This record gives sequence, C-alpha cells and structure tokens, in this order.
Amino acid sequence: MGEPQHDYAGLLAEAATAAGLPISTVTTPTDHYVELNGIRFHYLDWGNAHLPHVVLLHGGSLQAHTWDLAALLLRDRYHLIAPSQRGHGDTGWTPEADLDKDNSELMLQDTRAFIEHLGYAKLSLVGMSMGGMNAMRYAARYPERLTAVGIVDVAPESMRAGLVEMEAFRSETETLDSFEAFLNRAMKFMPHRAPEHLRYSLTHALKQTDDGRYTWKQDHRRRLHNMDLSDVERIAVQDARAEALWDDLRSIAQPTLLFRGADSKILSVEVAERVIREMQHAELVEIPRATHNVHSDNPVDFAAALDKFLSRHV
Repeated sequence: MGEPQHDYAGLLAEAATAAGLPISTVTTPTDHYVELNGIRFHYLDWGNAHLPHVVLLHGGSLQAHTWDLAALLLRDRYHLIAPSQRGHGDTGWTPEADLDKDNSELMLQDTRAFIEHLGYAKLSLVGMSMGGMNAMRYAARYPERLTAVGIVDVAPESMRAGLVEMEAFRSETETLDSFEAFLNRAMKFMPHRAPEHLRYSLTHALKQTDDGRYTWKQDHRRRLHNMDLSDVERIAVQDARAEALWDDLRSIAQPTLLFRGADSKILSVEVAERVIREMQHAELVEIPRATHNVHSDNPVDFAAALDKFLSRHV
C-alpha cells in the first residue's frame, strides 16, 4: 500500500514548536532522486546553493528527514544536502546479488558517488552513527573536496548496552497494527522527545504493508557477508574493523568536530576522549539533554555547536 498521505509541512511546524526551535517560519526541503551504483537514491536539498555546502549522513534505521529540525536552524547559513542511504527511507535496497558484499564498503562507495554527483569543489561532511562511520571512511580515503568533518556520537568502539537496547526496540517493533501503536512505543522508548516530533519522524520512517499494518522502511534482510563465521571468527573480524576505523580517524587531516550526547549509551566519555587524542585536528563537544540521536534530541544546541565549528573552517 506504500505510504499514507501526510501534511508534512504542518507536522514539521508542530514538531519545531514542540522542540522549542527559535524560528518564525517553517520551510520544507525539496526532494530529489539520482541513480548511483545501481540504486535509486533519494535526497533532500534545503536550498540556498550559494552558501557553503554541507552533506548530512543519517544513522542506521533513520533516513534523510532525521536532520529536519536541525536543518531549519542551519539552512540560512549553509546549503544542506541530506541523502537517505541504501536500504533506508525512500532510497532503494541492495540487490539480492550484492547481499554477500561488505555493506560498509558499499556505503563508502555510495558516499563517494553521491558527492561526485553533487559536483561541489568544496564541502563539509557530517555523519551520525552509521553515517558517522561512513564519514570517517570517506574522509580518510577521499579528502580532496572536504573542508571540515562532523562525527555525531560514534567511534570505532561502542558501548554494548546501548547497541542491545536499540536493536531490541527495532526487533520488537518490526511490524505493528497501526501508526499510533508505533508512536506509543516510540514515546516509551524516547520519553525525552516531544510526541509531536516523534510523530513527524515516524511519518517518514514507516510504510504500510499490503494488509494495512505498519513497518519500517529500512531494509532488514540478513546480510550474507561473514554470516557463516563462528563467534570467535566474527569477533576477530569486528576487532579488525574497529582497528581499521581507528587508523582512518588518525589519517583524517581536516578539522573535525566530534559530538557526544551527554546521556549517550553508545559513545562513552573515555572513547570520545581517545578519539580527540588520536586525531590530528579534532575537538569534542558534549550536547546536554541528548542521547545517541544528538541532533534530534537537542537540535537547538546541536545546530549552535555545528554552526560555531563550521563558521571557523568554511
């Protein structure tokens, strides 16, 4: 059945008011599509293309609209572009023939292809969680266009308790009978977020099934890559991947801002401080009243910190 019709502008205005955004008018982005690496990608453009370009990469289980509240605060100073990454939002899924490939490598090449599609000589790249790891890998390998990097609440090492909690929420809400059922679950899982904001976010994250129920837009198919490994082998692969990410971080020469949610269950203070020590030109900002979804939990302070950082480097 696809996606029900919603008054997105009205819902965004309600979310902005509930989140306490200091704005008088609400503007919505324009939708765009492009074919990259055999997949149809959806992305948002917030306008003002004459301003410094900033590409925003969302986290796992999210999609491009996750940046909307922060974008409302930043769009008058920056040209914001936000893609939905493969298997998320309104972007296509990985073809069956490619399910045995490393998804991290596929997303890295997606990021490279998307930035080449945009064609900007210079831009800043900001990524949250999964998108933050994609930003790390891209900045380490293809730094030529980058003026600055933002990494939101992620590092090569994560706190396991937070990962388990997020996965439990996702699996428990795979398919529910109604939109309101999803909203009620979300309100219990994220009681710090205004219900109006959660409603707006879910309108972009959910789709209806053929029987009228609701499910996530995200691709949850099991990846074949490394699926036949033993537990010991899988841990070894994870450790090697983490060390490779540390190497990536050490090689990033661009000014980098690492965001940590003060109440994050994913990025510990100790690991965040290690990131700053080991990177060449990095600084840390802790955003109050924020969990892992820093930019959504506290868009006002997130946007202010990002603006302060970018204004010094772009």
